[in-house]
Amino acid sequence: MSNVFDAELTTYGYQKDNEAISLERVGDMQKAIEIYEHLIEVGYDGPHPYQRLAIIYRKQKQFKDEIRVLERAVFVYENIVCHKRVDRIPKLNKFKERLVKVRALANKN
Repeated sequence: MSNVFDAELTTYGYQKDNEAISLERVGDMQKAIEIYEHLIEVGYDGPHPYQRLAIIYRKQKQFKDEIRVLERAVFVYENIVCHKRVDRIPKLNKFKERLVKVRALANKN
């Protein structure tokens, strides 16, 4: 990926993430979920959409969706996020830890 593309995706992702946050605040969860899902689909490297979707899906007991989101987060943080980014490893580890926990929950049900 080029730096121009990365910068455009970062700006776009930041704007869409803020839009989703606003939608959550006014109670439009479905639209917020759609935006978060789109952001993870395009490989946005901000952690918030992954974190929010994981929380939302956990509350709804949609463990398969939570697993899918966290697997995508792990992929993005292992392969797309700049390796020089100082928060990459801590966030990657948190996503992996949460993935282990939700897999255990999914196996119980």
